[in-house]
Amino acid sequence: MKSKWISVMFAALVLAGCGSDEAEKGEKKEQVAGQESAAKEKVDNSKANLAKIFAEGSYKADVMAIGLPADLNEKMEKITETMQASLAKNEAWYLETVGGLAEGEILPYDEKLGITENEYKFLLEANEHFQLGKVGESDITITTADEQPTIQNPTASIVKELTISADGNTLTSDLGDLTYVEEIVASDAQKITGKWNGHFYRMGGENTKQVLQISIGQLEDSKKKVIYKELFEEGQEKKEEILMF
Repeated sequence: MKSKWISVMFAALVLAGCGSDEAEKGEKKEQVAGQESAAKEKVDNSKANLAKIFAEGSYKADVMAIGLPADLNEKMEKITETMQASLAKNEAWYLETVGGLAEGEILPYDEKLGITENEYKFLLEANEHFQLGKVGESDITITTADEQPTIQNPTASIVKELTISADGNTLTSDLGDLTYVEEIVASDAQKITGKWNGHFYRMGGENTKQVLQISIGQLEDSKKKVIYKELFEEGQEKKEEILMF
């Protein structure tokens, strides 16, 4: 059975945002827009304030997935299967070519990929077709002690309990402690989710058998909370879960 949604990397959603210019103009509508923009800029999105945006209470969270609509998903799978089969036959060429690419450089099209140039272009531009879809619901309870909110999610597929330190430097989960990595800044590039601000944490590294990554924050307009969890374990497929509430 083919699912309407296929999970993809969340990294594309957390690109750094671009600054916006504010200019005073005579028309009332433009003045209002400027005031709204200024109000947004005054919101404290620092990690020191992260714990404060999670108020105590019970919430119904939407379990989300990022992916392609069914028709494009099927097209993507067929192209990917064909390309993987071809790369298996041309493994030496592939490894040599990839090894010669600079960091961030895209693999150029070649007939050895086993697909047409238009099909390869479709793969490279697939992110333009990604959508965010609801795939379920989950109950969340938030309690606070010593200015540290604990987010309990008993039915979660990965982390069932998460505590945010008062200063935002650490996340404590039932799988272990995560340390702060970097800030997520709202950006026009966040087309799939809508603009959101937050922070990125990680437990483990290159030489560990288990790596847990959590991106957490809130949408700029609706103020809905966003929690994205990724779990990498040696010898197993990556697990991930996106919650919005």
